[in-house]
Formats: sequence, structure tokens, C-alpha cells
Amino acid sequence: MLAWRKAFGKDEGHVMRKMLQNMKLMKKLILLLIVFVVIPTLVLDLVVAKKLESITEEQVGTALLQLVRGSHLTLDRESSDFEEKTEKIMISQEIQQLVSVPSSSEYERFEIFKALDKYLNNYSTNAVRYSLFFSDKDKLYSFVPNSDLLNNGVFYSTDMTDLSWYKAVSQAKGKGIIRVIDKFGYNPNNTQTVAYLRQLNSIYNGETVIGYLVVSGIETPLQMDFVPFDKYKDAQILLLDPDNTVLATNTEAFGIGSKIGIPQGKEEGVYKQLDNGEEIMSVIHTSEITATKLLMRVPVESIIIDHISVQRLVDWIMLIYFLILILASMYFIQSILKPISRLARITNSYHPGKPLAIAMHAESKNEIVLLSNHFIRMTNRLNQTIYDQYELELKHKEVELSILHTQINPHLLYNTLESVYWHTLMEGAAESAEMIKDLSLIMRIGLSKGKLLIPVMEEINHAEAYIRLQLFRYEYAFKAHWEIDEEAKRFLMPKVILQPIIENAILHGIKNMSQDGELWIKVKHTNGKIMISVEDNGYRSADIAMLNAILQGKESNKGFGIINVQKRIQLHFGEGFGLQYASREDQGVRAWIEIPAVSDETDWK
Repeated sequence: MLAWRKAFGKDEGHVMRKMLQNMKLMKKLILLLIVFVVIPTLVLDLVVAKKLESITEEQVGTALLQLVRGSHLTLDRESSDFEEKTEKIMISQEIQQLVSVPSSSEYERFEIFKALDKYLNNYSTNAVRYSLFFSDKDKLYSFVPNSDLLNNGVFYSTDMTDLSWYKAVSQAKGKGIIRVIDKFGYNPNNTQTVAYLRQLNSIYNGETVIGYLVVSGIETPLQMDFVPFDKYKDAQILLLDPDNTVLATNTEAFGIGSKIGIPQGKEEGVYKQLDNGEEIMSVIHTSEITATKLLMRVPVESIIIDHISVQRLVDWIMLIYFLILILASMYFIQSILKPISRLARITNSYHPGKPLAIAMHAESKNEIVLLSNHFIRMTNRLNQTIYDQYELELKHKEVELSILHTQINPHLLYNTLESVYWHTLMEGAAESAEMIKDLSLIMRIGLSKGKLLIPVMEEINHAEAYIRLQLFRYEYAFKAHWEIDEEAKRFLMPKVILQPIIENAILHGIKNMSQDGELWIKVKHTNGKIMISVEDNGYRSADIAMLNAILQGKESNKGFGIINVQKRIQLHFGEGFGLQYASREDQGVRAWIEIPAVSDETDWK
């Protein structure tokens, strides 16, 4: 598996390298800008932004924690102020004399009620109201309105346990507590308020309970101490009791008396949490004096608003920078890469011998223009050289073909052979006459009225005549098999190229095999080509490598006949065609010729 992965990695790397090598220069420039400019800049901007954001959050969180602590200290002083006032009320003569009030008439009780009510009004304001609650099991003060009718005052209750806050105040044993209670007076909506509650005890006998003091509406002065937080947009300030009940707040999102969820162990410090998909920073401080908690909840986005503004400015600068970079790149591409790309396309479309369809530019010091003009001059010189070379090659081919045909065609006269044939036939030597006729056929096809290419059928007739002569010569010591594709007979081929190959097969392969020698001559037309093969079953091993080396010109002064055939084929049809040798599967040698299927000499020129 490891080896497979290494091989896969190498192949993938090779593909990437090859793709980069084949990529156009313009695409390489764009890739270079993206990889080494755009991506590093964006990554650096993202990393720096995140780091600055984290530092900003940490520093702001620390500063907010100090602010919350300071504000909470102010709130504690506010609570201490209520404690001092209630202490003063508790030890006042007006309250303490109630311990030993003798039984009196209703008029005297009314006067006591008025005096107490007047005394409390000195402390009450529009926001903060002071009230006193006394037990009246005997209903001596039934003439006094209850707390359902008045916002504040002196109230008498026949059963103190009916009051929701009574139990908590009693358990405090004279210590002031802050609790959320229902507002006094007409309150159809059950509106709640925050009250400072305290049990009033006798200063002479601490166990004697005189009554209960309730200072309601203290959320108003408490909330006035939230002013330092106003500069933080969307900040929510909450004063909580030990049970996380809201005592005072600056937001309508949390009403007085509502409960707030605080994560376990988050009683002091800074933490973040998600609220309806929005990241909120919470700063909390718990007072050791009042056991209350001051919680500040502010969206992180509000905290880092200045950082976001700076980041947006940086983003705009980067955008402008990238636009300038793109414009500069476009200018570079327009002035340099585009002319080079155009020159590359012209170079790719250029075919030697064909003039370019562009004109030379006016002389300029621009290197691209100079390069383009030099390329046009070079192609013109190359075209002229090609034309000159083409004319020389045509003349050279004509001379070489004439020499080659002169070497292989004996200068016998066809008419003389015809006369000898008829004379021999009249004398009764039929076999000799047939030999002369075959020789005449060979000479007639060899001359072919000066033609260089003849139909395949004529070449086959020539080869058949030659084989008949050789059969007579060697007393029919071998057999010849023919397999000719009818469709191939109409195409043209160089004349007299089968005879030398057949001659080699007879002389070097089967002439001494005493009736066991065989020849196979096959001609086929396939895929626009003519395939001609000559095979023998000769028992003598042949040096195939040497034969092919001779055909490739690697061995000189050998194999004149097959070199002659190879050169004539390639002079007519090019180096992609010609003669080849191979060993047969059983024994013997196989020679095959591959030429194009042409029916007219002009089709290949």
C-alpha cells in the first residue's frame, strides 16, 4: 500500500509538472499572481484580522470586567445607603415607642397611624417609596387601607404569612435583603418591583419584632448607576440576586423578576456564548457584601466595531491594490504577452514552403516587433531554400531513377525476342518458345514504355513469368503459391520490385531443397495500403538483422538488389514505406513491402 501511494504521488507530481510545462505564458502569469500574491495576502489578512480580533476581545473583556467591578461597588454603596436609612428608621423614637404602646382608643390609634405615615413620607420620593407593615391580629387598625389600595404607607395585616416576602425577611433576623415583589396599590398587570426589606426589632430586646420596613422601587436608583455602560452599543446590564433573578436592568429584553441562565462555574470573569446565532460576550461580577451579581451582556460585534471598521478599510485598500495589480497585469499582457502569444500562434501555424499571411511591422526599437520582423524574414528565406531544394530533389530523383532502371533492365530488344519466339515455335521447340515468350514478357514489362509506376497486375505478370523461367531452369525443384487480392490489382506500384526479392528467396532459400521448396506470394489491400509479402520455407538460417541493416543504409557494398528496391519505393512514396525482412514461424524468411494504395501518379505528388 505504501509503495502504491509513493508511486501514485510520483505520477501525480509528474502530471502536475507536465501540465505546468505545457501551460501558456499568460496562464502562468495569472497562476503566479494567485499563488504568490493573492492567496498569501488573503491568508495574511485573515490571520492578522483574527489575531487582532482576539487581542481586542481580550483587552476589552478585561476593561469591561474592571468597569463591572467598579459599577458593582457603586451599587453596593447604594445598598449600604438603604441599610443606613433603614437603620436610622428602626432606631428612631417613632418606631421604638411602638413596643410599649398601651391600649388606647381608636382615636389614639388613628393619631399614631398619621404620625407614622407622615414620618415615612419624609423618606419617600416619586421613585423610591417607604412602607411599614405591622401585625394586627385583633383588627384594631381595620380603618387603615391595605397595600392593594395605596402605593406606600403604613399597613396592618391580620396574617403576615400571607405576604410573599414575609418568610425571607423573618429568616434574615433583622438583616436587610433585596427581593423582587409585586408593586403596592392598584396593580392589575402584576407589575413587579425591587424592594429593600428589613425586619424592625426592638433595640432594647432584640427578639421583639416591631414590624417590617419595605423600601420599594429601588431599581430606579440602581439603574441610574448603569450610565457608564451607555457608551457600549446594545449592551445589556443586569443586576441579579443570588438566585439569578433580575433586580435591575437597562433593557426590555429581560424584565424585573425574570430568570437568567448562568453557566455552571461562571460566577466571576469573562466568557462568550451563542444567543440565537449571535456571539455574546458576558462579563459578570459577584459581590461578597450583598451576594448580588452584576452581569453585562454585549454582542462581540459591538465590542470590535472599531476593529471591524479598520478591517473594512484594510479590505478596501486590498481591493484597490488588487485592481491596480490586475490593471498592471493586463497592461503587461497587452504589451508583451499578447504579441508573444500571437507570434507563437503564427509560428505554430507556419508550414514550410507556404508564405505567412502577415506583413512586417514598421521598424521599431520594441523587442517584440524586432522579433516578429526577424521571424518573417527567416520564414521567407526558409521558403526560398525549400523551393530551391525541391527543384534540386526533383532533378536528382529523375537522374537516380534513370540510373537505377538502367542497372536492373537488360538492354535487350523486345522485338528481337518476339521474332526468336515465333521461329522457335515453328521449329517445334514449344518449351523453348514458352521460355522465350516469358523472357519477352519480362523485358516488355521492364521497359513499360518509360513508365515508372505500373499496375499491380502487370507486376504480378512479370513475377509469374520470372518464376516460370526459374522453374524450368531448376527442373521444377520448388512450388509457387499465389494469393492476390482482386481489389489490389488496379493500384500502381514501382515496376520490377518483386523479381529481386523472389530471386533472393530462390537462390538463398529453396533452390536446393529437391521438390520440398515452396514460395508464397501474397498481395492485399487494407487501410489505404498495399501489402506485398514473399515467403519461403528455406532451411538455411538467414541473418535478418543484417538484411534490415542493409535496407536502413547501415551496411554498405552489400545487397545491391534489395537496396535498389528500397530506394525506388522510398523515392516514389517517402521513407514511411519500403521493404522489411523477418523470420517465418516454422522456417524460412518473410519479406514484405508496404506502399500506399494509389491509382494515379499525381495522387501522391
